[in-house]
Amino acid sequence: MKKVSNILPVVCLIFVSLWLRLINLGYSNYQGDEIKALYRPQVGQNMIDFLLNQRKGPIQFLITYIMSIFNPEYDNEFLLRLPFAIAGILAIYFFYKFIKLEFNKRIALYSSLFIAINGLFIALTRIVQYQSFVILFSVLTLYLISLSTKFTRWRIYGLYLGMFCWVISILAHYDGIFITPFVIYLIYRWYLDCEPSHKNKQLLYLVLAGTIFLVSISIFYLPFFFSVSESTKAYWLERISKQSVSSTRTFMTYNPLFIIYVYAVLGLLGLLKIKQNFPVVLWLLFPLLVLETLVSNPGTHIYTYILPFSVLMAFGLEVFQSFIYNKFPAKSRYIKSFCLTLLYVPSFLLSHVLFIDNKKEYPWENKRVLFLEIKRQSRQSLFGFPYYRHWEKVGSFLENTGRNGYFITNEKPSITRYYIPKNYKNIELHPYNDKVPGDIYIIFIKNPQNGNKKILDKDQSYWQERYQPVKTFSNYGRVVTTIYRLSSADWQKIVTQ
Repeated sequence: MKKVSNILPVVCLIFVSLWLRLINLGYSNYQGDEIKALYRPQVGQNMIDFLLNQRKGPIQFLITYIMSIFNPEYDNEFLLRLPFAIAGILAIYFFYKFIKLEFNKRIALYSSLFIAINGLFIALTRIVQYQSFVILFSVLTLYLISLSTKFTRWRIYGLYLGMFCWVISILAHYDGIFITPFVIYLIYRWYLDCEPSHKNKQLLYLVLAGTIFLVSISIFYLPFFFSVSESTKAYWLERISKQSVSSTRTFMTYNPLFIIYVYAVLGLLGLLKIKQNFPVVLWLLFPLLVLETLVSNPGTHIYTYILPFSVLMAFGLEVFQSFIYNKFPAKSRYIKSFCLTLLYVPSFLLSHVLFIDNKKEYPWENKRVLFLEIKRQSRQSLFGFPYYRHWEKVGSFLENTGRNGYFITNEKPSITRYYIPKNYKNIELHPYNDKVPGDIYIIFIKNPQNGNKKILDKDQSYWQERYQPVKTFSNYGRVVTTIYRLSSADWQKIVTQ
């Protein structure tokens, strides 16, 4: 019985991680940034030139390149997302192993469950993007170097493998650098643990590991930074200097209702054990200070400090349990079980409703959770939520016309560039040409990802009143995509009004 009680919590962790990351994984159309992560070089462009011309590190593009072997057209969203979801699941497993090694099994379980049911981490593992691999290899870095400080057989292998994983993490995205405080702490501990007579030899190992690390990331990032395009510089500048966007609001979009209050209370309680978790606090402070003071729009990059914050929360939960035991020693076991159930089960159900259930698509629509209503969110940077607008069917519909033509839509250009056949031109980018005649299709999307509710400054009612749809697509009886066909004469009347 005791063996079952020891295994059951880990089984729950595995179940929660798998359920929230794999169920309905292929439901949504690609979202804007997913399409940007696909390996789609221009004609005549080799892989090196393509990778150096991107805004991100090369890992996500290498993954999608490998997946193109099995799905050259990238038309299977589930298959393309699967390696990123698996990376997210493995990240939770190794995070559990790492925290268990550094602290104890209970802290490991609590903190890993917080990550497993956190909406932001769920969302980031349900899309084709770099975050899953940054997290996985960051956690592997910490786990392997931690092993090197605790077990003789891992002392050298753990150090070098850890550095190798850190290189991959940073090659996935610069976010990988944010684990630096804990890495320094582990390496310092590694150095102190060696025999005094071996100090010089151990220092040589460290210098060699550091050199390999720096050379490895420099092989890509030195030419990358020297060849940064003006558009990439403008993108970085915008993220740093644009109007401030609340990280609290970002967090609450992915974790609505009561979640933020639970985090605040448990985080504060966790500080009561700062002597035990001081390295975690240092790890937390580095990305927190950088993103919240130097960057105006941290966006979903806040995951870099929520990861260590989950460990702080686990300590806070342990403090709360100690309080319960001291106050109610006879009934503490039952109170503890009740509190853990009350903490984790509603959070799991909330995440299921937000990310797995797709009858209503939060945050583009209001959604009910039991007797509570979660309000829709009018903001960008929304990833990983259920969102289906039948774009592959829109592309097939236009393809089946057997003609050339034009289109205009209220959705992101990055989405249309992927789903719309090449014989149809975006009329905003390629004005109508009488020498290349064709019909013009108005593709009106309900609740588009970019938040644009108008086409040519005209809302949906304008198009409904004047034109008959040639095709509509619905989700559970709600029309989400409407296509209107205009002649060149109709188009000229509209643009000359």
